[in-house]
Amino acid sequence: MIREMIHVNINVTDIERSLRFYEAIGFEVMHLFGEREPTGSWTPMRFRGRSCRGAVLTLGDHPRATTKIELLEWTEPRSEPAPARSETQAGVARVALRTKDLVSFTERLRSEGIQFESEPIEIDVVGASRFVLFRDPDGTLLELIEF
Repeated sequence: MIREMIHVNINVTDIERSLRFYEAIGFEVMHLFGEREPTGSWTPMRFRGRSCRGAVLTLGDHPRATTKIELLEWTEPRSEPAPARSETQAGVARVALRTKDLVSFTERLRSEGIQFESEPIEIDVVGASRFVLFRDPDGTLLELIEF
């Protein structure tokens, strides 16, 4: 019996850039994979015959917070940029994140250089009032949604 989802893995091409992005939108680093030296360099972790470095990030500071992502940059073989994904392709299409005061939050993120695919869109679906879409540095589609 499955009890809960532990995390969603997102492969990235530049772990430092992705950490800055996800921290800017509110995630906190829980655990780093591989050794991160004070100089900023990393010692990769071996995983299934490949090398990677990365982190588990969470929303909220409780040790059992349930919203987690795992960012992995593959170093051997290298993570390759993915072609742009259509919202209609099979597979994970987007990751939705609940927020309060979506308009103020998107304004703050815009001031930090994050670009959105539209202005917030008003909706009335299962208690949600508005949403907006944007992409991480590697093109993963994210959604902010306000209830």
